[in-house]
Formats: sequence, C-alpha cells, structure tokens
Amino acid sequence: MHYQDYCQLVAGWQQLLGRFTDSLRRQVEAIVAANTEELASHFYATMLEDPHASLFLSNEQVKQRLHPSMQRWLTSLFAVGNTAGEALESLIRQQEQIGQVHARVDIPVNLVLSGARHLKQRLYEFFAEQLVDPALGGQAAIYASDNIDMAMEIMSHAYSLANDRNARTEEAYRLFSLTQNLGSERERQRAALLDWENNLMFAVAAAQDTEALPRLGASEFGLWYHHKAMHAFEGVQEVRAISETIARIDQSLLPAIAGEDRQQAMARLTEIREGTRSIHLLLNGLLERAAGLEAGRDALTKLLNRKFLPVVLNRELEMSRAAGKTFALLMVDIDHFKRINDTHGHEAGDQVLQQMAALLDRNTRGGDYLFRLGGEEFLIVVVDTDAERARLFAERLRRQVEAEDFLVAADTLIEVTVSLGLALHHGHPDYQRLMRSADEALYQAKHGGRNRLVIATP
Repeated sequence: MHYQDYCQLVAGWQQLLGRFTDSLRRQVEAIVAANTEELASHFYATMLEDPHASLFLSNEQVKQRLHPSMQRWLTSLFAVGNTAGEALESLIRQQEQIGQVHARVDIPVNLVLSGARHLKQRLYEFFAEQLVDPALGGQAAIYASDNIDMAMEIMSHAYSLANDRNARTEEAYRLFSLTQNLGSERERQRAALLDWENNLMFAVAAAQDTEALPRLGASEFGLWYHHKAMHAFEGVQEVRAISETIARIDQSLLPAIAGEDRQQAMARLTEIREGTRSIHLLLNGLLERAAGLEAGRDALTKLLNRKFLPVVLNRELEMSRAAGKTFALLMVDIDHFKRINDTHGHEAGDQVLQQMAALLDRNTRGGDYLFRLGGEEFLIVVVDTDAERARLFAERLRRQVEAEDFLVAADTLIEVTVSLGLALHHGHPDYQRLMRSADEALYQAKHGGRNRLVIATP
C-alpha cells in the first residue's frame, strides 16, 4: 500500500474514533481486556463449525497460536493509546498482514466476516453486563462494531489483492509447466496436425465413408489440445478461435464432403486446409505468448526461481491435506561462496553455481522441485517423504557435494561444501512458517561450523 493510502486510512480511523468519548473507549478497552480469552474461544468455536475452516484450524499448531494471537489482536484494536497516527499506521499494517495470511492459507474472506459478526454479538452481551453506565450500551456497540468493521475492511482489501496475485501466479505456473520446451512442443504439434491432414487426404482419395473420415478433435493433435492446451491456456483468445475452427471442421466441413460432387468436395477440402493453416498460426501465437514465462526460471542455473514458489508450496499443502502425505523443505547454501568469488573471480563463482544446480538436479527425484532462491542459496521441495527419508536424502546430498570436484578454470578444481536446513511439514496451513523453520535450521548449520545438516524442531 502506498504511503498516501496509509495517511487516508489513518485519517479515516481517527475520524471514526473521534466520534466517541475517551471515557466510553476506556470502558470498552477494560471490558475487552477482561474477556479476551472468552472472546477468542467464542470466535474459534464459531470458525470451527465451518467444515472448510476446520481443515486449517483443527491443526494443533494453529490451536496453540490462535488464542494468544486473537487476544493480542483484540487488545490492540481497542487500546485507547492507539489513537496516534504512528500507532494507527502500525495497526493498519497488522490488519493487512492478517488478510495476506488468510489469502495464503485460503480461508475464505466471508468466513472471517462471519466470525467477526459472532464476535461483535458476544461483545454486545458483555457490554450489557459489565458497562459502568448501562445507558452507554448502544454507543459502545456502535463503537465496537465500527472499529471491527474498519479492521475487516482493511483485511478484506489485503486479502483480495493477495488472492488476485496468487491467481495470476497460479495461471502463469500452469502455462509454464506445460510449455517448458516451447520449441519442441511447437514442432511436435505442428507435425501432429500435418499428419492428420495427410490421413484425411488419403481417406478422401480412397473414397471412404463420411463417418470413417478422421476427425481433427480425435487426432493426436486434438487430444493434446483438448486435454492439455485448453486447460493450460484457458480464457486466451487463441484458444477460443482454435476450438471454433476444430468444431467447424469436424461438425460442418467433414460431414458435407460425402454428399457433394468432386468439385464441391475439393472446395470443402480447401476450406479445411485453410482452417488447419489458421490453427498453425494461432498455435504459434499461443506458444509464443507462453515464451515470456521463462521469467519463471533463473537465468544462470535454469532452475525455478521464487516466482512460482507460492504456487508449488500451496499445491503441496493441498495434496498433503487430501492424501495424508507430507513433504519437506531443504535449504541448501554454498559455504564460503564469497571466498570463491574473491579468490577465483565472479565467473568462477557462476560456474560453481551452475555445477551445483546440475548436481542437485541429478540427485533429486522427478517429483521434487528445485529452486534457486538467490545468491548461493537453493531450495528443494522434497515431496512424499517422512522425517527419516528426508534426513537420509539431505545427508546423502551433503556428502555428494563434499565428494565432488568443482571446475573453476581450465586446470583448476576446488572443493565445495554446503550447509543444509531441513524442515518437515507438520500440518500447519501457512507455508511461510515452514520456510522460516527451514531458514532458521540453515542459519544454525552455517553458524555451527558449516558443512552440516540441521533439522528444524517441530
């Protein structure tokens, strides 16, 4: 959010607070402070009634963290001392962060709003029972409702922005995963389309019955298009045009050939040829559009970069919930990399990074994901594993690097080691927590002597 937006929100919140006396706000603050545990329990119980929310909130780590974090949120929201601009700006940032977390773990915003509504109702009950002056109950209810609504508005905005960003990244990854080798994909489908054309010409020349003529939609190209390309490029203009052309060829032009004389049949075949030529052009445009997705790869190592990390981790979380399987994150950092650059030059450093990427790639499975996070740091998403298998994999990788000779010049080989931080997913729905655990384990490995593996404590 821009600074100007923060200023407007601060001014709006201050205006809201200014409608109520300090005396009323202090009474509400005291009631909230005295009942934060009960309010948090009520909010939590309400959320758990929803089957979608229970997938996330029944996790033990969430249970342990929800009550204290909810109590802190309530306390800060109604603290009279939060009227100043700087304090309010901090409060606004807090609501934004909460909204971003909700988007990351995929808790629907309507569910949060429902929880807030039940929270307000419980607050009204406390006001009726505990206000020093019961006549202020209506004013207290309006103040509490407006204050919570303001927080929900900021949360919802942050949620919407984060959700849109996640959706765009998901879409980009879907295209990227399909078209990692655009040149070969283009040639393969061009050949499949030409093969169908040749088969059609042969069938027409052999005077086959109309029903026996090969349909484009059932050809190898048609199967690739319908089962992969349509899904990957959903909503793109070229897709609609290709779909319409295939339908026209299969449903109109091919059936018409049998009932016409040779001259008319040849005219239909010419239309079909024009249709396939049009598909060729549209397909080229489609795949060229996807060429920009190389931005999802690190230019030096050709590994995935951070761009698609949220998509991959959210998918693994989803699969873990659905199948009951778990995964691990393994942070890998090259030891003393600055020394390599200083001693042998930055070109040598680049060579070490490329060789390290190749070594990691050779030693990971087809289902694992390998990222370069930046600098000399890599991340491996180790899928379908458990604590012991992940540990053995990481140790084997460490020893493999230690045993490898790295070429930094035509006649110069050096030894390289890595430090590793391993964290196993234990059910928490926010992948950022798992990232932090792996990062902290890596930090301990680096500061504990390097060339070692540290496993994060659950």
